[in-house]
Amino acid sequence: MLLFDDYWKKIFESIRAVYPEVNEGDIALDRSGHCDLTFRAFQVMKKRALSPDAVYSQVKEVLGNEDFMEKIESVGGYVNFTLKPSKLMEAIWKEMEGTSRYPDIFQDPERVSVEHTSTNPTGPIHIGRIRNSIIGDSLARLIDRYGYRVTTQYFINDSGKQVASLYAGYRKFVNSDNPTVYDLLEGYKKANEEMEAGTDMNSDVEQILRDYEKGEPETIEGIKKACTVVLDSINASLSRLGIHIDDYTWESDLIRAGDVDRIMEDLEEDLEEEEGARYIMSNGRKMFLTRKDGTSLYFLRDIAYHLYKFQNFDWLIDVLGENHKEHAGHIEYVTKDLLSQEHRLDFVFYSYVSLESGKMSTRKGQIVTLDELYERAVEESLNVVKVKRPELPEEKLNEIAQSVAVSAIRFHILKLNANKPMVFKWSEALNLEGDSAPFVMYSYARASSIMRKLEGQSHSIGADYNKEEGALIRQLYLYPFVLTESLKGLKPENIANYLLELTRKFNDFYTNCPVINAPQEERERRVLIINAYRTIIKDAANIVGMKILEEM
Repeated sequence: MLLFDDYWKKIFESIRAVYPEVNEGDIALDRSGHCDLTFRAFQVMKKRALSPDAVYSQVKEVLGNEDFMEKIESVGGYVNFTLKPSKLMEAIWKEMEGTSRYPDIFQDPERVSVEHTSTNPTGPIHIGRIRNSIIGDSLARLIDRYGYRVTTQYFINDSGKQVASLYAGYRKFVNSDNPTVYDLLEGYKKANEEMEAGTDMNSDVEQILRDYEKGEPETIEGIKKACTVVLDSINASLSRLGIHIDDYTWESDLIRAGDVDRIMEDLEEDLEEEEGARYIMSNGRKMFLTRKDGTSLYFLRDIAYHLYKFQNFDWLIDVLGENHKEHAGHIEYVTKDLLSQEHRLDFVFYSYVSLESGKMSTRKGQIVTLDELYERAVEESLNVVKVKRPELPEEKLNEIAQSVAVSAIRFHILKLNANKPMVFKWSEALNLEGDSAPFVMYSYARASSIMRKLEGQSHSIGADYNKEEGALIRQLYLYPFVLTESLKGLKPENIANYLLELTRKFNDFYTNCPVINAPQEERERRVLIINAYRTIIKDAANIVGMKILEEM
């Protein structure tokens, strides 16, 4: 949980003491710029037959003398609260002075699993799938920042038809004992072409599936070898964006350990049969668990995986493509209604990324890989940095370019609402201006430059703040509320958009509030504001995976 001086809570508790029917949603952060917090009094007025002035008078009576309150106003059915910037700055600095961050946290004992990526190990990870990884990694960082104990997980599909096709393509088309991921991708592509043409490749794949589930050693070893090559490639690509997985679970392990068989036993009373295949009814639909030959299907293995996670975690979060919504509903029904699991289970869905030329497909080889995206982003960033900072040594130029590339990719993909479709455009992804990561990074570097020039300068909390100072302080104070809203909605994109708004407020401050040559009293309070800005920017940027630099 977050620890800070929560003035929203104080206002809510004071109003609720007068009007017990008020709920948390009646008191909200104001996004219009007219005030800081607003009380929607319509429910109270209707229930008690009160006028807006009557409600305003009662609210002002209980809150008007609070030392953090600057102004209370009545506007229609709203009571608006403007807080004193000095008290907000005091609240921010109180945490930063003791812990070097704002807000502080109290460690929560709950264990959280965030499963993301889990892309089939059939080829290099491409930009159509990287949205999953960026959302999942940022969610895990957000949950960790909030105080939970979080583990990121990857469910490795080494038992399904696609992986069997990968192995079949490897055996027939790849003439190497040490294949690369691109060798395997080419074999996988050719195998799928043959399957679509109706060749005997289809029966080869079916036989591989049967041999694998029976535990035939050569097949198991071959598939694991092929999957490991691909998985190593995926992990290497993810690590370039600062994404690391804590725990891996192989589907085949759930089969060999007997988890799949135990679930079939636990569901025995709910199982039905159709020509030898076993299924359950879920929301009026037949959900098959096994094929006619008795081999397991992905749905069954995924149930087993969720039961494994329920045994080890208190809260499960799965990041899934939008086409998995129905599957997720069936998983929730089986685990909770049929198998009586009571742990918290949440799903975060995202819309896939497509190219301007159309949908991507690993099976057809129509992809732009993450490595291609990263390398081009570094190249474009380096070109810009060389123009802006020609005096810097090559090593420093490369460091800045790589940081800008990683930050630009992650920020560009994360800032958009996950439910909105995304057409990937190079021109937008590598745009180093506007609502982008470099826009935020450059503001942080500006602030750091000021602090280097004022090293050792004393600071103080002022009493009177001008318009731009107050606006920036209010935005800084809002950070814990943005964290809370982001966690409740499982929306890390809120953090990205907060960073943009905070940067805009800082740029207004930077333009209108000189620091280095300001009178001492102004300089001391502005140094404190800049310190708080740098602390919060760095903290929020870490959640979205940006690499903040002291110098650009």
